[in-house]
Amino acid sequence: MLALRPADAEDAPAIAALHAASWRASYRGILPDDYLDQRAADERLALWRGRFEAASPPWVRLACWDGELVGFVCLLPEEAPELGVYLDNLHVLPGQQGRGIGRALMAAAAAEASRIAPGRPLYLWVYERNADACAAYGKLGGEVMERREVDTPAGTRAAALRYSWADPARLIAGKA
Repeated sequence: MLALRPADAEDAPAIAALHAASWRASYRGILPDDYLDQRAADERLALWRGRFEAASPPWVRLACWDGELVGFVCLLPEEAPELGVYLDNLHVLPGQQGRGIGRALMAAAAAEASRIAPGRPLYLWVYERNADACAAYGKLGGEVMERREVDTPAGTRAAALRYSWADPARLIAGKA
């Protein structure tokens, strides 16, 4: 059974491991293999430890299936408030997709976005070559608002798309 719960600093290693595993499965051909295989896990751990040590840690929800961590979502509401509430991460473990985990995490993030910033859109960036994620966000009613070349954590450049939901409440109600 799926359950969502808030994350805290003690969850940083598990979140980082899931984050890196998701990247290794989804970002082959987008980020260099040596980065994914050799550096991503340590860099993700440093990122998540730093985020949870910050004066204002981010809003993060974990998805657990029968007690096992299978996904997470993270909001950074003040990253670019002129664009809306930023959904910085949404990851589901490889092999766990198709069980409604991503949709549940998206609904939780949309509910929080609607609570903290009524009337502001929810948005995220996704690598254009991540076809599965682009298809999923499109199916959830996301609209591509912008395309740009971005610096990646690996030190390379890649095309990214900004998906936006003008009314995040539609994701909560399952109307997307």
